[in-house]
Amino acid sequence: MLARRLGVPPGEALQHLIWLARDLEMELPEAAAMVVQGGGVGAEGAVVAGRRPPRAEDTDRRGVVSEAEDLLHRLAAEDTGGDAELIEGLPADPVARGLLDGALDSAAHLVPVRGPDGEVQDFLYAELNEAARDLFGRGAEDLAGQRLLRTDPGAALSGLFEDYVAVLEGGTALDRDSIMYSTVQGGLSRSSRMSVRCVQVPTGVCLTWRYHSGEDRSARRLERVERLALIGFGEWDLVTGQADWTPQMLANYGLGPDEVPPAPHDLPKVVADDDLPLVEEAVQTMFSRREPVEAEHRVIGKDGAPRHLWVFAEPVLDDSGLPVSINIVSQDITRRRGVERALAETRRQMLKQQARTAQERKVAVTLRRAILPDEGEVERLPGLRVAIRALAAESTARIGGDWFATRAMPDGRALVAIGDAAGHGLPAAASMARSRNGLLGLSCTGESAGQLVGWLNELVGSMDPPATGTAIVGHYRPDRRVMEWTCAGHLPPILVRDGHAEPLEVYRDPMLGALPDWEYTTISTELRPGDLLFLYTDGLVERRDTDLDERIERLTGILRESSAGPELALDEVLARMEHDRAADDTTMFALHVE
Repeated sequence: MLARRLGVPPGEALQHLIWLARDLEMELPEAAAMVVQGGGVGAEGAVVAGRRPPRAEDTDRRGVVSEAEDLLHRLAAEDTGGDAELIEGLPADPVARGLLDGALDSAAHLVPVRGPDGEVQDFLYAELNEAARDLFGRGAEDLAGQRLLRTDPGAALSGLFEDYVAVLEGGTALDRDSIMYSTVQGGLSRSSRMSVRCVQVPTGVCLTWRYHSGEDRSARRLERVERLALIGFGEWDLVTGQADWTPQMLANYGLGPDEVPPAPHDLPKVVADDDLPLVEEAVQTMFSRREPVEAEHRVIGKDGAPRHLWVFAEPVLDDSGLPVSINIVSQDITRRRGVERALAETRRQMLKQQARTAQERKVAVTLRRAILPDEGEVERLPGLRVAIRALAAESTARIGGDWFATRAMPDGRALVAIGDAAGHGLPAAASMARSRNGLLGLSCTGESAGQLVGWLNELVGSMDPPATGTAIVGHYRPDRRVMEWTCAGHLPPILVRDGHAEPLEVYRDPMLGALPDWEYTTISTELRPGDLLFLYTDGLVERRDTDLDERIERLTGILRESSAGPELALDEVLARMEHDRAADDTTMFALHVE
């Protein structure tokens, strides 16, 4: 979502999210939740990568390959049987030898191959210097004794072959500088700018050539750097008044390739009005102090949208210290400024949501404290000693809906209940308050635990917004020492008796709010003097890295080894369970039968 909002790749959006979380002193998942809660955003501003249409250069290369293959098929039919004799019978040519020895670039001595009519059909490589390399990297060891057109059909396709023949027959030297040259070998096309010189020698022609592929590669790399980074370069000649700007420099200032760049003193004319003082001051500083300056300003494009540019300019001084030219670099940082604005807006929304969430947490904590009695204020129940530990999550963001309730009934029974409203924060606290207070109100009817939970199920299911939760509700009859209880999706109680501890078998009915009109089952469990019945919420046993059944088994083992008194039993459980106090509320209820 943040990547779509900022119009950046997901990896960059993740880094921005990390910075936001650190700036707001939040955990990363919490910051991510803030972004999501801040509202959905569409793909506005996102860059959609389309398929690149075929380049004209690719089409041209395919044409070159096809034409060269046709030429090679024709040349393959020619008889080359006399080529070796022609080379062997070649007289010494000191002029050609001197040209090859003195050439710094690639050089070759070519001798003509004539047809029956005396016309030049091809040339043979008689000799090449050590520096000689063609576009495919072949040198003297590969080309000596080979025919020119068979090894380099591009000579015919480019018209250079006819020029070589004209030099051979006319004696006028050929000098071609920086021509675009393409050739083919084995179905593979190679192209490069090329400089070539051809002169007549007594036995044929001498050819020298140099490819500019390295220079072209550097130029292409520079062009790509400019285009990808939106960086432009320019130079003002203060003596002639001429300006030389790269295409990206012109594009940064909204100028076309054929438009004339503004002079240094005219530069403020293309700047947004609000930024004029800053640019004028930078220009004045550069000329008066004769030192480099940098500034950021906006340019209003032809579409009326502002473009943010970062500019660095430096004067070039002559021997007397006077500026003779100015070098200038500009970078279009409009996207960066857009990301910064979007981040600022995202941060503002997150701060707003953070304040709202903090207020909700404060209300949830206050509501929980107001609803649940303190552990020392729990009323005494007939036939039971009660010990309770109700611990709110240490992280206020994780405060949940744990609740408990006790009441001495007029008919001599004791009502005990424990529950957990689903969720965290204010909604869970509100659901907890309604569930607990609703149960206490319904208990005045004197109905069985199953009936009370059935009514509570209808109450929870009709809440707005809808809620769910778990609960165990029971009535203890001290005269018969029987606990009549119902489990609505809650974890099973653990019975500790005579040094043994086991979870009670439970008919687990659906959780509250899941299924309307459900008839809940009432279970009867006979208790004995000295028994300890332990009830708890999932915050005590749930951990992400451990199986729930294993955690319940660990709790059962601790209770089996614990002291008989309910208070001491709870203290030992808290000390040994190693539960995550920050992740969720934890409520424990120990009932000791007298």
